[in-house]
Amino acid sequence: MTNTSKVQQLRDMLPKDQQSITRYVEHALESIDELVEKHRQYTASLAIYGDRINGNEERVYRDTIAEIKAQLVETLERTVEDFTHKGDKHWQNNYKDGIV
Repeated sequence: MTNTSKVQQLRDMLPKDQQSITRYVEHALESIDELVEKHRQYTASLAIYGDRINGNEERVYRDTIAEIKAQLVETLERTVEDFTHKGDKHWQNNYKDGIV
């Protein structure tokens, strides 16, 4: 499942008045994608001018970006869990500061 479809699925699980939190995650993911595109263009221009691109560094970069995106979606999942269990006295919140 892609990050976008996962975020949409999580949005559907939230009450209408709380769905705006998913917009933030969508915007953050789009911003990361824009950053990745700029990096791709930059490394392509370096390659055109003859600089050698270190494949290991690029792999680490892509892995780090993927981990950041996954962490954003996971944080949203835990927040949605807290919302869906709101009022359940036996539920231990994922975040100590709670939700509103």
